[in-house]
Amino acid sequence: MLGACGVGGYDKEEQSLNSMIKSTLKLIFRTGIFWIFIVIMPVISIVMFKTNMEFSTFTGESYKVEELENADEKAGYFGGNGGCVIKIYDASGSEKSEFFINKLSQSGLFTVCRADISGENITDDFINTHIENDGKNDIMGAAVYIPASFDDMVMNGKCEEAITLYILSDDERVDVLADELKLQLVKIASVADLDSLDDLIPERETVNVASAGEVVLTKEQNNQKQTMGYAFSFLTLGFVFAGFFVANTAIREQKNGVLVRINLAGIDTFKYFTSKFISVLAVSILMMIVVFACSFAIDTSEIGMDRLQYILLIFPMGLIFSSLSMFMGIVMGEVMSACVATFVVWVISCMFSGMYFPITHTTDFIKYVSYVMPQKWFMDVVDMLYIGDEKAYVMLLCITAAYLLLIISLGSFGLKVKRTESWGNS
Repeated sequence: MLGACGVGGYDKEEQSLNSMIKSTLKLIFRTGIFWIFIVIMPVISIVMFKTNMEFSTFTGESYKVEELENADEKAGYFGGNGGCVIKIYDASGSEKSEFFINKLSQSGLFTVCRADISGENITDDFINTHIENDGKNDIMGAAVYIPASFDDMVMNGKCEEAITLYILSDDERVDVLADELKLQLVKIASVADLDSLDDLIPERETVNVASAGEVVLTKEQNNQKQTMGYAFSFLTLGFVFAGFFVANTAIREQKNGVLVRINLAGIDTFKYFTSKFISVLAVSILMMIVVFACSFAIDTSEIGMDRLQYILLIFPMGLIFSSLSMFMGIVMGEVMSACVATFVVWVISCMFSGMYFPITHTTDFIKYVSYVMPQKWFMDVVDMLYIGDEKAYVMLLCITAAYLLLIISLGSFGLKVKRTESWGNS
């Protein structure tokens, strides 16, 4: 009787791989919220590109003088990029002191922060108290005091008396600062007209030099990359929940005993998991088509690459996250827990991959953690595509294959463990 009718009413047609795939897709396509994720997330990603955001991390204004609100504000906050921070107390507020501070900043050697104290009642106690506070409670290389008589002293050739330098760290770059201060003071004292001094200085050309293994992008490319990171985060969220919908069908089959009947019928766990993976592949292709259609709402100049490259980036990344969320849902076997778990994985992976903020200046621990996150590697591929590195496609293929192989292997193993546990309990 069992051999004639199949197990639990399952005949051979229903046990076939194609039948399992069709059954899964039918259940998914009948779910209204599934179509919301498929459509809304690509639309939001396009909106991110349309915002034309400019990120301060990549403004390229490393020569800009940081204006402090008052003399008590800390300058160490502006040293996040590893620059040698110099705090300048400007009691002069004159055109010459302004020129002097700007030239010091434009040397490219220091992060210059200026506290305008020209309206303060300046005494020795005022300066000494602030310098002592800087040394104890702030992080900076040195402080410079420009007195109210700065202009007169410079024009009378008293350059050494025109400013006071306070060394507040053992940073070796402070030694260079002393020479730079003297150089700028001599230049100002040597001319009557500051505009004529500017004419004598050749136009600055900034050239970024990459260290070994580092990719240097232009300001525009960095802004495009960071915007793409935000767009990718919304797209991956759509793919994560697309995979969860596939996992939901598997969870229902586990609850209803369908998976047990399939196993009893001789269908191995790997074949069952393969049917779910193919379903995820079909769903990912569907979402990729939606993304491709939405991409015509933006110009390729807004993403920094052509449309085909953009899709080639999105599809494998989406497939990885769809497969991962499906795997987690199937193994956990409970809808709410699986939903929370997939969302947590998405949040953590986006946070530590450099999609929201660059991780160049973070701790080594965060950098090591980022290597586990798939998005980190895809953001590296973005760098390679921006500079025209043809190895990007090989890297893209290797990343996708490695993550999918890991997910499929762990998913198959997890299902075998669950099957063993379920049979042991029965």
